[in-house]
Amino acid sequence: MQQGKPSLHTTSWQLITSYWFSRKAPLAWGLLLTTITLNIGIVLINFYLNHWQGNFYHQLQYYNYAGFIGALLDFSLIGSVYIIISGFQVFFQMMLQMHWRQWMTHHYLQRWLHDKTYYYMNHLLHNADNPDQRISEDVHLLATNTLSLFLGLLKQIATLITFIIVLWQLSGNLSLTINQTPITIYGYLVWAALGYSIVGTCLITRIGRPLVKLNVLQQGYEADFRYALVRFRENDESIALYNGETAEKNKFMRIFHNIYANYGKITITSKNITWLTVIYSQVSIIFAFLMASPRYFNNEIQLGQLFEISGAYWYVHSALSYIIDSFSKIAEWQSILIRLTQFTQNMRKAQLLLKVTQDLTIHPPVNDSFIAKDLSIQCPRKEFLLKNLSLRVTSKDNILITGPSGCGKSTLLKTLTGIWPFSQGTLAHPPKEKVILVPQKSYIPIHTLYNVLLYPNLHTPITRLAMQETLKLCQLSFLTEQLDQENNWGKILSLGEQQKLAIARAILHQPDWLLLDEATSSLDTETELYMYALLKRTLPKTVLISVGHQDALKKFHTLKLELDGLGSWQLSKLSAI
Repeated sequence: MQQGKPSLHTTSWQLITSYWFSRKAPLAWGLLLTTITLNIGIVLINFYLNHWQGNFYHQLQYYNYAGFIGALLDFSLIGSVYIIISGFQVFFQMMLQMHWRQWMTHHYLQRWLHDKTYYYMNHLLHNADNPDQRISEDVHLLATNTLSLFLGLLKQIATLITFIIVLWQLSGNLSLTINQTPITIYGYLVWAALGYSIVGTCLITRIGRPLVKLNVLQQGYEADFRYALVRFRENDESIALYNGETAEKNKFMRIFHNIYANYGKITITSKNITWLTVIYSQVSIIFAFLMASPRYFNNEIQLGQLFEISGAYWYVHSALSYIIDSFSKIAEWQSILIRLTQFTQNMRKAQLLLKVTQDLTIHPPVNDSFIAKDLSIQCPRKEFLLKNLSLRVTSKDNILITGPSGCGKSTLLKTLTGIWPFSQGTLAHPPKEKVILVPQKSYIPIHTLYNVLLYPNLHTPITRLAMQETLKLCQLSFLTEQLDQENNWGKILSLGEQQKLAIARAILHQPDWLLLDEATSSLDTETELYMYALLKRTLPKTVLISVGHQDALKKFHTLKLELDGLGSWQLSKLSAI
């Protein structure tokens, strides 16, 4: 193990305990203690119910009608209290589960989004699977299952302590003679319950051990299948145009085969666990009567006491059998903990790999300029796309980046913003809030058109009138009356319309620096030139750094940076309008 790198067990422990020592800890501990208190209350009510059961059968045995009616009234009172306490116990436990889940969701989202960890996990790691499932489903299941198992364990411990005393008092002594030697076993029913539970627990644990690994694999396969379906939905139009339904179906079934095969193994293991659990539970029903019957038939105890012994034995047996009864849930909880722990370690690993991979020194800007010195860029395969670029772009410049496909033009823009991990050198650029990069296909959230235009700064003070005027300028007049409509605009609008919408968004935000990565490539030449002229007119103080192939774009720029994809570059001046 590398020094300073937390182990799997350490990370898992931190994962479970971090909430309980956070700023939310007072509320968490208050809810937990309330829930524990109510659980103990339920145990005490069970104690009274078990004692009531003995008295009830005693009244029946002696045909005591008055005692029978009195027992029913006692049961009504005890049952009413039981119902009230049980309802509040569930309420406070679910409240605690939701508060814990809320805190963990915020914690994971913050870590995942901080310093673009999500981006670097995709580019630097190959086993960072399905973070959406880790944050949405696994966080929920961890909070729910951890509390359920922990509170269940505490309840069973309280039950065991309470009823083992009752069972010890009721079971009396068992006298045996072995080889003419008299042997007295004190509290023999307690020892019988303990031995019976130990045997069952050992057998269940041995048979069910593979279930943890199988559950981990199953969750991964399920997530892969769900991701494939989501990706299909996102690209349904392209698939329809390719008539790719058969190919997609075959792919889905290949992925589903992993689910089917692994679930078959889970089914076999679960079947064996169920067989053993059912045998264990069914035998335990008569086990107490068998063990207590010698004293009953010797007239040492009465019928009511026999049932009271049976009830006490059942509670002791249930407490001792907690692992057996909860084994499937424990296996699921372990698999969830493993997945979240691995996700946590992958986020940490991505940031550590970034420090190793990216040797990029970023300085504050000098006179609001973009400055690159000895900047080298690699692709993920480690081939150099650009070597030792030295460049200074001032507020008086507009630069056009050209070159063959795959030469690193888009990658250079990502590097200029400081996010590309495979880069070295020195870079100085303005604050990120002054820079907007518009890619070839912009992200358009599912929201109202009003918020789409404000994205990502949803509190920017932009008037509706300004939005409508800008949409008209960008040839999107048909959208001016739809600002309050929430839709999947990325599906409704064509690629060209999406690019116009991205240009409109940039105009509304008025950046000091606008990086355009083939942001008008889906437009015809006339419209593309119109959009650039519009940008120059509406953003006169904004510096443009563009990636494009049209020679006609040269007139909107003062510098041309040409890349060859082999690492070489050439910078030349242009005559801008």
